[in-house]
Amino acid sequence: MLATTCVLVLGLVANAESGQRGAGAPQVAAATGKAGAPVDLTGYWVSLVTEDWIERMSPDSPPSGTGGRDATDRAAAGGRGRGAAPPAGADPCRAYGAGGSMRVPGRLNISWVDDNTLKIEMDAGTQTRTLHFGQPTAPAQKSLQGYSVATWETGARAGGFGGGGGRGGAAPAAPRWGQLKVVTTNTTGGYLLSSRNAYTENAVITEYFAAHTDFGTDYMTVVTSVEDGGNPRIVSSTFKKEPNGAKFKPTGCDVVR
Repeated sequence: MLATTCVLVLGLVANAESGQRGAGAPQVAAATGKAGAPVDLTGYWVSLVTEDWIERMSPDSPPSGTGGRDATDRAAAGGRGRGAAPPAGADPCRAYGAGGSMRVPGRLNISWVDDNTLKIEMDAGTQTRTLHFGQPTAPAQKSLQGYSVATWETGARAGGFGGGGGRGGAAPAAPRWGQLKVVTTNTTGGYLLSSRNAYTENAVITEYFAAHTDFGTDYMTVVTSVEDGGNPRIVSSTFKKEPNGAKFKPTGCDVVR
Protein backbone atom coordinates (compact mmCIF):
# COMPACT_ATOMS: atom_id res chain seq x y z
CA MET A 1 0.00 0.00 0.00
CA LEU A 2 2.87 2.39 0.77
CA ALA A 3 4.31 2.05 -2.71
CA THR A 4 0.91 2.75 -4.26
CA THR A 5 0.48 5.80 -2.03
CA CYS A 6 3.90 7.18 -3.00
CA VAL A 7 3.11 6.85 -6.71
CA LEU A 8 -0.28 8.46 -6.20
CA VAL A 9 1.15 11.36 -4.23
CA LEU A 10 3.85 12.05 -6.81
CA GLY A 11 1.23 12.05 -9.55
CA LEU A 12 -1.05 14.42 -7.69
CA VAL A 13 1.77 16.81 -6.81
CA ALA A 14 2.93 16.93 -10.42
CA ASN A 15 -0.65 17.63 -11.49
CA ALA A 16 -1.07 20.32 -8.83
CA GLU A 17 2.14 22.14 -9.70
CA SER A 18 2.35 22.04 -13.46
CA GLY A 19 -0.62 20.17 -14.93
CA GLN A 20 -0.51 17.35 -17.42
CA ARG A 21 -0.92 17.32 -21.15
CA GLY A 22 -2.40 14.71 -23.45
CA ALA A 23 -4.90 11.94 -22.81
CA GLY A 24 -4.30 11.91 -19.08
CA ALA A 25 -4.83 15.65 -18.54
CA PRO A 26 -7.43 16.47 -15.89
CA GLN A 27 -10.59 18.29 -16.88
CA VAL A 28 -13.03 20.02 -14.58
CA ALA A 29 -16.30 18.14 -14.70
CA ALA A 30 -19.27 20.01 -16.19
CA ALA A 31 -21.49 19.08 -13.28
CA THR A 32 -20.65 20.09 -9.74
CA GLY A 33 -21.58 18.97 -6.31
CA LYS A 34 -23.21 15.70 -5.40
CA ALA A 35 -24.61 14.92 -8.86
CA GLY A 36 -21.22 15.37 -10.53
CA ALA A 37 -19.16 13.31 -8.08
CA PRO A 38 -16.91 10.85 -9.98
CA VAL A 39 -15.96 9.14 -6.69
CA ASP A 40 -17.64 8.67 -3.33
CA LEU A 41 -15.63 10.22 -0.50
CA THR A 42 -18.38 10.01 2.10
CA GLY A 43 -18.13 7.87 5.22
CA TYR A 44 -15.74 7.47 8.13
CA TRP A 45 -11.96 7.52 7.61
CA VAL A 46 -9.01 7.02 9.97
CA SER A 47 -5.49 8.41 9.61
CA LEU A 48 -2.64 6.16 8.54
CA VAL A 49 0.51 7.90 9.68
CA THR A 50 2.72 6.89 6.77
CA GLU A 51 4.51 10.22 6.34
CA ASP A 52 6.39 12.36 8.90
CA TRP A 53 5.65 9.89 11.70
CA ILE A 54 7.96 11.56 14.25
CA GLU A 55 6.44 15.01 13.77
CA ARG A 56 2.84 13.82 13.70
CA MET A 57 3.11 11.32 16.57
CA SER A 58 5.67 12.90 18.90
CA PRO A 59 4.73 14.11 22.39
CA ASP A 60 4.93 17.66 21.00
CA SER A 61 2.10 17.09 18.53
CA PRO A 62 -1.43 18.30 19.30
CA PRO A 63 -3.83 16.03 21.22
CA SER A 64 -5.93 13.95 18.85
CA GLY A 65 -8.66 11.38 18.82
CA THR A 66 -6.39 8.55 17.70
CA GLY A 67 -2.73 7.67 17.39
CA GLY A 68 -0.21 5.33 15.89
CA ARG A 69 -0.56 3.50 12.64
CA ASP A 70 -4.13 2.64 11.72
CA ALA A 71 -5.63 4.06 14.95
CA THR A 72 -3.36 2.19 17.37
CA ASP A 73 -3.87 3.66 20.84
CA ARG A 74 -1.64 6.72 21.28
CA ALA A 75 -0.43 5.49 24.66
CA ALA A 76 1.16 2.51 22.96
CA ALA A 77 3.01 4.91 20.67
CA GLY A 78 4.64 6.85 23.46
CA GLY A 79 1.90 8.72 25.25
CA ARG A 80 -0.83 11.23 24.43
CA GLY A 81 0.44 14.17 22.45
CA ARG A 82 0.70 17.51 24.23
CA GLY A 83 1.61 20.57 22.21
CA ALA A 84 3.56 23.61 23.32
CA ALA A 85 1.55 26.61 24.43
CA PRO A 86 0.63 29.03 21.62
CA PRO A 87 1.70 32.68 21.65
CA ALA A 88 -0.22 34.98 23.99
CA GLY A 89 -3.61 35.87 22.54
CA ALA A 90 -3.44 33.18 19.84
CA ASP A 91 -6.30 30.78 19.20
CA PRO A 92 -5.44 27.55 21.10
CA CYS A 93 -6.97 25.59 18.22
CA ARG A 94 -4.62 27.00 15.55
CA ALA A 95 -2.97 23.61 14.98
CA TYR A 96 -6.37 22.33 13.82
CA GLY A 97 -6.90 24.98 11.13
CA ALA A 98 -7.48 24.24 7.46
CA GLY A 99 -3.77 24.15 6.61
CA GLY A 100 -2.87 21.41 9.10
CA SER A 101 -6.15 19.69 9.96
CA MET A 102 -5.62 16.72 7.63
CA ARG A 103 -2.21 16.12 9.22
CA VAL A 104 -3.43 15.74 12.80
CA PRO A 105 -3.93 11.99 13.42
CA GLY A 106 -7.61 11.31 13.91
CA ARG A 107 -10.83 10.29 12.23
CA LEU A 108 -12.98 12.04 9.63
CA ASN A 109 -16.67 11.85 8.85
CA ILE A 110 -17.43 13.10 5.34
CA SER A 111 -21.06 13.71 4.37
CA TRP A 112 -23.24 15.83 2.09
CA VAL A 113 -25.11 18.73 3.71
CA ASP A 114 -26.96 19.41 0.45
CA ASP A 115 -26.32 18.94 -3.27
CA ASN A 116 -23.58 21.58 -3.34
CA THR A 117 -22.07 21.39 0.14
CA LEU A 118 -19.72 18.69 1.42
CA LYS A 119 -18.87 18.55 5.12
CA ILE A 120 -15.76 17.14 6.79
CA GLU A 121 -16.08 16.56 10.54
CA MET A 122 -12.85 15.85 12.41
CA ASP A 123 -12.80 14.18 15.82
CA ALA A 124 -9.32 15.62 16.54
CA GLY A 125 -10.07 19.07 17.89
CA THR A 126 -13.81 18.74 17.15
CA GLN A 127 -13.44 20.77 13.96
CA THR A 128 -15.75 21.00 10.93
CA ARG A 129 -14.84 22.05 7.41
CA THR A 130 -17.46 22.99 4.81
CA LEU A 131 -16.64 22.64 1.10
CA HIS A 132 -18.72 24.70 -1.31
CA PHE A 133 -19.43 23.76 -4.95
CA GLY A 134 -20.86 25.97 -7.69
CA GLN A 135 -20.06 29.69 -7.63
CA PRO A 136 -20.00 30.60 -3.95
CA THR A 137 -18.98 34.00 -2.63
CA ALA A 138 -16.55 34.03 0.27
CA PRO A 139 -17.62 35.93 3.37
CA ALA A 140 -15.62 38.94 4.50
CA GLN A 141 -14.99 37.49 7.95
CA LYS A 142 -12.02 35.17 8.33
CA SER A 143 -12.12 31.96 10.37
CA LEU A 144 -9.89 29.09 11.51
CA GLN A 145 -11.15 26.78 8.75
CA GLY A 146 -11.46 29.59 6.20
CA TYR A 147 -13.67 29.40 3.14
CA SER A 148 -13.28 26.38 0.85
CA VAL A 149 -14.34 26.19 -2.81
CA ALA A 150 -14.53 22.68 -4.25
CA THR A 151 -14.50 21.34 -7.81
CA TRP A 152 -14.35 17.85 -9.27
CA GLU A 153 -11.54 17.04 -11.67
CA THR A 154 -11.94 14.10 -14.03
CA GLY A 155 -10.04 12.69 -16.96
CA ALA A 156 -9.06 9.61 -18.90
CA ARG A 157 -6.13 7.61 -17.61
CA ALA A 158 -3.21 7.47 -20.01
CA GLY A 159 -2.14 4.07 -21.30
CA GLY A 160 -5.60 2.60 -21.81
CA PHE A 161 -6.11 -0.62 -23.72
CA GLY A 162 -5.52 -0.54 -27.45
CA GLY A 163 -8.02 -0.74 -30.31
CA GLY A 164 -10.29 -3.65 -30.98
CA GLY A 165 -7.49 -6.18 -31.41
CA GLY A 166 -7.27 -5.68 -35.16
CA ARG A 167 -10.74 -7.15 -35.64
CA GLY A 168 -12.45 -3.95 -36.61
CA GLY A 169 -14.11 -3.49 -33.24
CA ALA A 170 -14.37 -0.12 -31.57
CA ALA A 171 -11.66 0.74 -29.07
CA PRO A 172 -12.83 0.38 -25.47
CA ALA A 173 -13.29 3.55 -23.49
CA ALA A 174 -10.19 4.71 -21.65
CA PRO A 175 -10.26 4.10 -17.91
CA ARG A 176 -11.61 7.12 -16.03
CA TRP A 177 -10.42 8.76 -12.81
CA GLY A 178 -11.62 11.60 -10.64
CA GLN A 179 -10.46 13.63 -7.67
CA LEU A 180 -11.70 16.52 -5.55
CA LYS A 181 -9.87 19.84 -5.67
CA VAL A 182 -10.38 22.24 -2.76
CA VAL A 183 -9.01 25.79 -2.56
CA THR A 184 -9.23 27.47 0.85
CA THR A 185 -8.69 31.15 1.65
CA ASN A 186 -10.00 33.57 4.30
CA THR A 187 -8.34 31.75 7.18
CA THR A 188 -7.05 33.36 10.35
CA GLY A 189 -3.75 31.51 9.90
CA GLY A 190 -2.54 28.48 11.80
CA TYR A 191 0.19 26.01 12.64
CA LEU A 192 1.54 23.02 10.76
CA LEU A 193 1.78 20.48 13.58
CA SER A 194 4.51 20.11 16.18
CA SER A 195 7.07 22.28 14.41
CA ARG A 196 4.69 25.22 14.89
CA ASN A 197 5.63 26.27 11.39
CA ALA A 198 2.98 28.94 10.95
CA TYR A 199 1.03 30.11 7.93
CA THR A 200 -0.69 33.49 7.83
CA GLU A 201 -4.16 34.73 6.97
CA ASN A 202 -2.90 35.39 3.43
CA ALA A 203 -2.21 31.72 2.73
CA VAL A 204 -3.84 29.89 -0.17
CA ILE A 205 -4.40 26.23 0.71
CA THR A 206 -4.96 23.85 -2.19
CA GLU A 207 -5.88 20.21 -1.60
CA TYR A 208 -6.48 17.17 -3.81
CA PHE A 209 -8.59 14.34 -2.38
CA ALA A 210 -8.13 11.04 -4.26
CA ALA A 211 -9.76 7.71 -3.42
CA HIS A 212 -7.99 4.44 -4.26
CA THR A 213 -8.41 0.75 -3.45
CA ASP A 214 -5.69 -1.76 -2.62
CA PHE A 215 -6.43 -5.46 -2.06
CA GLY A 216 -10.09 -4.75 -1.40
CA THR A 217 -9.49 -1.95 1.13
CA ASP A 218 -10.54 1.64 0.42
CA TYR A 219 -8.06 4.45 1.03
CA MET A 220 -8.03 8.20 0.49
CA THR A 221 -4.93 10.35 0.02
CA VAL A 222 -5.05 14.11 0.52
CA VAL A 223 -2.23 16.19 -0.99
CA THR A 224 -2.02 19.66 0.56
CA SER A 225 -0.14 22.68 -0.80
CA VAL A 226 0.16 25.76 1.43
CA GLU A 227 1.23 28.87 -0.49
CA ASP A 228 2.09 31.78 1.77
CA GLY A 229 4.99 33.55 0.10
CA GLY A 230 8.03 31.67 -1.13
CA ASN A 231 7.84 28.07 -2.27
CA PRO A 232 4.63 26.16 -1.48
CA ARG A 233 4.80 23.58 1.29
CA ILE A 234 3.43 20.27 0.00
CA VAL A 235 2.54 17.30 2.20
CA SER A 236 0.27 14.27 1.93
CA SER A 237 -2.01 12.46 4.37
CA THR A 238 -3.50 8.98 3.90
CA PHE A 239 -6.70 7.62 5.41
CA LYS A 240 -8.33 4.19 5.49
CA LYS A 241 -12.08 3.79 5.31
CA GLU A 242 -13.89 2.38 8.33
CA PRO A 243 -17.18 0.47 8.28
CA ASN A 244 -18.98 2.88 10.63
CA GLY A 245 -18.52 5.66 13.16
CA ALA A 246 -18.17 3.50 16.25
CA LYS A 247 -14.64 4.81 16.88
CA PHE A 248 -15.36 8.44 15.97
CA LYS A 249 -14.87 10.31 19.27
CA PRO A 250 -14.50 14.12 19.12
CA THR A 251 -11.87 15.58 21.45
CA GLY A 252 -11.06 19.13 22.53
CA CYS A 253 -8.61 21.28 20.64
CA ASP A 254 -6.82 22.96 23.55
CA VAL A 255 -3.05 23.03 23.05
CA VAL A 256 -1.54 22.78 26.55
CA ARG A 257 1.87 22.41 28.14
